[in-house]
Amino acid sequence: MESASKNLGKYRITAELGQGGFATVYKAVDTTLDREVAIKILDPLLLRDETFLVRFQREAKAVARLNHPHIVTVHEIGELQGQHFIAMHYLPGPNLAQIIAQQGALDPTEVIRLAEQVASALDYAHGQGLIHRDVKPANVLLNERGEAVLTDFG
Repeated sequence: MESASKNLGKYRITAELGQGGFATVYKAVDTTLDREVAIKILDPLLLRDETFLVRFQREAKAVARLNHPHIVTVHEIGELQGQHFIAMHYLPGPNLAQIIAQQGALDPTEVIRLAEQVASALDYAHGQGLIHRDVKPANVLLNERGEAVLTDFG
């Protein structure tokens, strides 16, 4: 996906949200349900590595089974038009790294509150046999209630 306003099946891509080593995340609209989602599309160059693709699919399915208030909800995983993707709940707010960069150090009480929420999410995921592999402030978003939501398992 080079730019905004492209379609991927029932998803209308509206903006690029970020890019990592393995994938690009876009804001999109699920045109069937008329709701905003975040779509993580795997870098096509990685599809050459069958082992990586199998791991990506296995871990995407494992994350999709998770049901926890501090872990982003996965709505769908799939492959369309030769692109492997994960459709997730869209959280419009900044991530924790952006908040710290804008505001500086957080109040210790707030740090403890958010750390407890992330720890709860990690404990739950570990109990389901899943390891996050990349816990960092950029992978913690805040929902509309100001609660931590862990993203980007993989």
